[in-house]
Amino acid sequence: MARTQFVLGLFLLAPLSAQGLLVGPPTGPEAQPPSRGGVGGVSIVRTAVHADVVDGVATTTIDQVFHNGGTRDAEGTWFLPMPAGAVADGFTMTVGGKEIAGEVLDANRARSVYESIVRQRRDPGLLEYAGEGLLRARIFPIPANGDVGVTVRLRQVLQPTGGIYEWTWPLRAARHGDAVPGVVGVDVRIRSTTALATILTPYANAEIRRSGECEATVTMEGSVDRFDDLRVLYGLAEQEFGLHVLPYRRPGEPGWFTMLLSPPRSLTAAKLQPRCVQFVVDTSGSMAGAKIEQAKAAVKAFLRSLRPEDVFQVVTFASAVQTFFEKPLPATSANVDAALRKVDTLTALGGTNISGALQQALEAAMPSGDDGAVFLPQIVFVTDGQPTMGVTDPGQILDLTKRVDARSTRVFALGVGDEIDVRLIDDLVQQHRGTRDFVRNQEKIEAKVDALCQKISQPALTDVEVRCDGLDSFDVHPTSTRDLFCGEMMQVVGRYRSSGQQTVRVRGKQAGVDREFVFVVDFPKAAEQNTFVQTLWARQHVASLLDAIRRSGAKPELVDEVRRLATQYGIVTPYTSQLIVEESERLAGGRDRGFVGGPSALAPSADPAAGKVAGGRGSAKDLALLGRARTGAEAVEESVAATAQDFGGSWSRDSLGKDREIVRRAAGRVFVVVGDELVEQGLPADWQKQAVEIEAFSDGYFAMLKANPSLRDVLALGERIVFRDGTRIVRCKPAAPAPVVK
Repeated sequence: MARTQFVLGLFLLAPLSAQGLLVGPPTGPEAQPPSRGGVGGVSIVRTAVHADVVDGVATTTIDQVFHNGGTRDAEGTWFLPMPAGAVADGFTMTVGGKEIAGEVLDANRARSVYESIVRQRRDPGLLEYAGEGLLRARIFPIPANGDVGVTVRLRQVLQPTGGIYEWTWPLRAARHGDAVPGVVGVDVRIRSTTALATILTPYANAEIRRSGECEATVTMEGSVDRFDDLRVLYGLAEQEFGLHVLPYRRPGEPGWFTMLLSPPRSLTAAKLQPRCVQFVVDTSGSMAGAKIEQAKAAVKAFLRSLRPEDVFQVVTFASAVQTFFEKPLPATSANVDAALRKVDTLTALGGTNISGALQQALEAAMPSGDDGAVFLPQIVFVTDGQPTMGVTDPGQILDLTKRVDARSTRVFALGVGDEIDVRLIDDLVQQHRGTRDFVRNQEKIEAKVDALCQKISQPALTDVEVRCDGLDSFDVHPTSTRDLFCGEMMQVVGRYRSSGQQTVRVRGKQAGVDREFVFVVDFPKAAEQNTFVQTLWARQHVASLLDAIRRSGAKPELVDEVRRLATQYGIVTPYTSQLIVEESERLAGGRDRGFVGGPSALAPSADPAAGKVAGGRGSAKDLALLGRARTGAEAVEESVAATAQDFGGSWSRDSLGKDREIVRRAAGRVFVVVGDELVEQGLPADWQKQAVEIEAFSDGYFAMLKANPSLRDVLALGERIVFRDGTRIVRCKPAAPAPVVK
């Protein structure tokens, strides 16, 4: 009796994204294709991945449990694609406590295995894993109605590119297997004899914990279906400040870059500038109840974050403005304890005198340090309302604070609830070179205050300026930099025309003393590895344009640029989603193709009458309405959407997930849904007349792939796809149904 082969969804470490598990084809005349998720199939009960990276050498251990719900023993063939140049040093596999033998296939043998599986299973998604070496092992039996545990270990040397080491966990390959993927837990521990500088990962829910200068751990947990490939990138600090550049450039075109500037985790006391920190907190009547109790906890968290060399003040405001002390006091234990006792006496009464409170803090007498030290002035401003007392006009409040701020005070704001003047908060922190955050309903204010105070407690470099001598760059964001604090990372994105080695200078003040850090960085003529970099740039460029529209109105040149970028790069925001739908309609050539029922459900349904994407608020008309509201939940959402300077840098799943519903990206290209096809963005409206049709998995299909291997990731998107292949337009159509074997 023939046995059916099941893929066992195991993944291992490699510095490329083209990796994962593949499915072995059914064997024997009686074999039937395995079904995923059906009764009696093989499922993955648990996956735990641990990677230990020590000075660039990674040892990864995967523990996985499979359950066979069938009535017969099952056989599995385990595959692991290996990247070019990788060496499987120490590859072992243990099944049910017994070590089994595996084999390593070279790139040529591996390619034939991949293409054989693709041809028989008609699964183009497997193509992206072709072309490299392959580890393979046979696993038998997976007992009927039983479990089998599998442990795999692999050691590998990571090769840095541009000073960046990359660890990749190809979760998305599990969706090509026959075993139903379950929950996965991943932890990556990085240790180095040289201090770690840059550490980043695409997912907002992946926690990064630093342990000193030379060690960090990245952890993540969730369903496999929630993630694309997990990537952990890190760079080493060659000097006090670390700087790494990730370029992307197609030959003959201007390039994109993401520049990551990382200060040390901490500085010695001699390098830290003492601060004068004032906590300005709203105690008006609207803060009554739970809010005032949260505000008290927030003040206490602020007080406990002070360093002995700091001076501080607490300013409370309602109808009138009051201070805890006559002037800012040193943060001695006695003074902090006295402030903590005063916190318990706070009550919520009266109106909201924002202008008076800010003026009081900005004009406060600054004490002089014993050794002549200059204090860095900071204000942490918390409010839940709009100005009702004193100066109430937002424009006049901004003029007032600008006029009375003689010390370049940094203002950091927390808006509580939805009834705040969002525009005033945004303009205030921009004017005073700070940042802002919002504490929405059900969120705890003290947690955000504590995080903010811990962050701003160690200014690593103030008045930061980043310059690149001789680089022909343009559309660089952010246009103005802010202070850089220990333990955080600053991201600068932009485009460039010139190439070669360039000198990047990072200037600023440290403890009031001018400092400069110099880096030599390569901006290549061609660099096609980091395709995501162009999307990071486009996201921040669109975010800056949306912010300009929100602040100054929908000027035609701004709206036109947003429309161009949104369609060219597939940028999806609450105000540009419909633009992607419009691009799909253009590529459909006026046909009523619809957006429901496509093979991958890549786009939500659309309501042409409403001009909106179902399930989303985005509409082309919303660009003209952007900035209409100053207060309320809508204003908060607009502010977050239009001013998220780390919108692309955080690579959060919330923003990337919405993109995946409407657009897809592969090999640096953007594809949109047109009916049941994926069509490359930017094709002419009459592409149907020009397109050459090729049947998926035919001889011509594989001949095209052999002639142009770079199409591998494009073809892996599916069977129904339209794209450019050099000067021609190719329309890939589904293969004819495979004959049924009786």
